[in-house]
Amino acid sequence: MEYQGIIITGASGAGKSSIAQKLCEQYKIFQIVQAVTTRKPREDDYHRQYQYISKVEFEKLDEDNRLLIKSEYRGKYYGITHEALQEVIGNSKIPLLILTPKSVVELKIKKNLEDYTSFIVFLDAPDEILDTRLNSRGENINETVIQQRKEDRGYLERLLKIYPTDYVYSIKNTDIEKTLKLIWSLWNHRKTGGILSEKLIRLMIECDMLLENANLDNIQGASYDLRLGDKYFQKGEIKTLDEQNPFVVMEPGDYVLISSKEIANLPKDIAGRFDLTVSLFCKGVILSNGPQVDPGFHGGLFCLLFNTANNKVQLKHGEHYATIEFVKLVEPTVPYMGKYQNKLKMKDYLPEMVEASAINKLMEDVENLKKEKWWIKILPLVVSILALILAIAALIGMR
Repeated sequence: MEYQGIIITGASGAGKSSIAQKLCEQYKIFQIVQAVTTRKPREDDYHRQYQYISKVEFEKLDEDNRLLIKSEYRGKYYGITHEALQEVIGNSKIPLLILTPKSVVELKIKKNLEDYTSFIVFLDAPDEILDTRLNSRGENINETVIQQRKEDRGYLERLLKIYPTDYVYSIKNTDIEKTLKLIWSLWNHRKTGGILSEKLIRLMIECDMLLENANLDNIQGASYDLRLGDKYFQKGEIKTLDEQNPFVVMEPGDYVLISSKEIANLPKDIAGRFDLTVSLFCKGVILSNGPQVDPGFHGGLFCLLFNTANNKVQLKHGEHYATIEFVKLVEPTVPYMGKYQNKLKMKDYLPEMVEASAINKLMEDVENLKKEKWWIKILPLVVSILALILAIAALIGMR
């Protein structure tokens, strides 16, 4: 049985109620499931979003097992009754459940929803935006609010784990219209698979998905142009590119581990796949590691390059060196949770067995081979490259 509804959750002030209200207004197929709460009404509460009751009445609903889910949030009680959910379904509408992150976790654990496919949207925003929104509705930003925000955000990783094969999207809601369009697009494409188009790539990047530190001008019809980042690894050391030193220089037979300016931030139903630009390939540069970026991965993008040409090749800081495309899976999968998750620094990806002495010895061998006749050096060079790939690419390949 497939659950036909959307759970909207996230930090306080992220716009859960506003998004749910706008979804119902713009797309008539949705209806908010009315909740019960012991808190007082607010001006920004959506019409019929809550039924305001006393603590005694709330406890009676709980005693009678009428609550599908219940929670306590900042000293007030919230819940949704079975009857309220069935009323929306009876209206032939798609239910929208507005829940706290803790409630979404408890819903899975306590209600045994293995036979359902959940569609969860976790809304958030930068702290300054959340503070402004909370201030506008008369709330002071104190230590309790800050601690609750930290706790709410901490539930996102738990949601990804306990809903391993469900749709879970984390969206930065800084522009309500873009957030609405993205949720609508994700809902409509939940049962489809294929390469993402320019429209979806743009919407997702604008809502802090797919790539962080991205340049919207680099979006193509069905891909994104990655830019050479600040750090690279060459001849046993990590080096930095800047205005005074803007080039990576690869001598013939040389290799280098490079990074991109962009940081991957993939939902668990989308994978990435990248490759070098045609211009670099035509210069004799090859990509050695696997090009796939696993669904659910968040971290730096690195690749190992070899210069197979007879001439040196230069890569400039910030230039387009690779193109990445995004592929939507036909269904969600277990997200990447390996040791490279949330790792951004190059040193976190370098294998421990790669020492400067070993690398320098390899480079000396390469230099010596260059002095030999071409028919003598082919086999040793290939063997050296293969050995290096086994030692490095297996560990730094895109997971």
